[in-house]
Amino acid sequence: MDVAIVGDRYLVTLFRMLGIETVEVEDPGLAVGKVKQLVEAGDFKVLLITERVASKLRSFRETLVKERRSYPVFLIIPDFEGVLGERKEELSQLVNRSVGVKLKTGD
Repeated sequence: MDVAIVGDRYLVTLFRMLGIETVEVEDPGLAVGKVKQLVEAGDFKVLLITERVASKLRSFRETLVKERRSYPVFLIIPDFEGVLGERKEELSQLVNRSVGVKLKTGD
């Protein structure tokens, strides 16, 4: 399978039971290094990461887009501490930039 998840032991346990490759890290800072290693190795087409890790990897992910790399696709999920809302803001900024108009959201 070309899918992996990087997260704490509680988050990765379910995915491990589903047969998905997991990388267990307790600290989001350590997860950043692991994600970069996985991307450079090129073994996975889809990487599941938490919002906290995604926020620390934002510039790295933007660099991958600028390099026009198709893989990996990052799926960003909340962790057990709750939704940060940063992903929604990031998506809103991307849409605004691509259409050239600031969209108003229901917040």
